[in-house]
Amino acid sequence: MHRSTISLLAIASSVLGSPLQYRNSSSTCSEDSLGGFEWTVESFAFTASYIFTTPAHQNSWGFANFNLSNPAVPDVLATCSAQSNQLSDFFYGNQVFHCTVDDKEGPAPATFTYNKASGELAINQTWTCDDVDPKYPTTFSAAGTANLTLDCTDTTWQNGNWSLGQIYSDRSIDCTPVTVDVEPYEISAVA
Repeated sequence: MHRSTISLLAIASSVLGSPLQYRNSSSTCSEDSLGGFEWTVESFAFTASYIFTTPAHQNSWGFANFNLSNPAVPDVLATCSAQSNQLSDFFYGNQVFHCTVDDKEGPAPATFTYNKASGELAINQTWTCDDVDPKYPTTFSAAGTANLTLDCTDTTWQNGNWSLGQIYSDRSIDCTPVTVDVEPYEISAVA
């Protein structure tokens, strides 16, 4: 704990006291990581499908999808997707899902959990900045949560003339995508 705090203070003083190394934005990776850092969760969408092939047999799935951007690594856009068949809300915040960049874990790996009932989205991400001293890059780790309020439509269709071999009922939930900024409650750095 003390090592992380001391490292973070050393990095902060080094970054603030050194000449700026410009990237695409007007600040450096380390500066963006230390000052007012927030992720952007872009187009978070939840959908669910409950299909009953008989009155007693169902095949149900829930899906959560969004893109995650980090201002410290602006060239990396993570794709975060999850699917679950844990009835009936599908997501309970107890399963960790991995985000990808171009279908790989990418240079700034991120994970998330989602709890449909409470709306809590939890994010963890690790990334590396080499702008202070490329020989000794700094690795940042952050964790944050957001409570999402989703506007959803719930549509149910039931086959009034059902017979074996047909779909008995079909229920779908579609939520309008939301975009939110997420401030971390914890951030650490190791140089």
